[in-house]
Amino acid sequence: MPSAAFETAILTVALYGVMLIVLNMFSVVSQWVFIDSVKVRLGEVANQVAYEIANIYSMCRQSQGELQFFKPIEIPTEISNYGYAVELRKIGEVWYVVTYLEANRAINASSPIWRDPGVAVYVELTEGSFTITRSHGSYTVRHNAVLHSGVNIPVVWSSKTKTYTGDEIIKVGLGWVEGSGG
Repeated sequence: MPSAAFETAILTVALYGVMLIVLNMFSVVSQWVFIDSVKVRLGEVANQVAYEIANIYSMCRQSQGELQFFKPIEIPTEISNYGYAVELRKIGEVWYVVTYLEANRAINASSPIWRDPGVAVYVELTEGSFTITRSHGSYTVRHNAVLHSGVNIPVVWSSKTKTYTGDEIIKVGLGWVEGSGG
């Protein structure tokens, strides 16, 4: 009889051990699936922002004269209940849109915009703002090196200016509409 109690204890410990291993395996697999799904969503945002920046640069380049304009972009305010950031980053000779979770920067995705286009195009990474006045009102656009999710109206923007030598300089960047007046 004493051996039955010993066998029961060993089998109970073994059962709890197997259940703990299965639970840990499920946790690891579900975490991998979560990370993969978040990376896909981050990649979609990076691709969309890269597409919009390339489009607004192209429109600015084809326009005549000096100008400033912006285009609102529709990006999610959060991904899987986490805030994220969008950043323009130069890696080697290529400019990328990099998106990452602010809670864990290791979970990220990127999309190339273009190879360094030369001296006529600048990617604006400094903090600042500008105001655009139109017949229907004025808009204040703020920009920074990093666009955080959840801002009121995220935008891509572009401006074209002429230097004193007559050369055109095009700037592009990320920002948000801080205020508008009617």
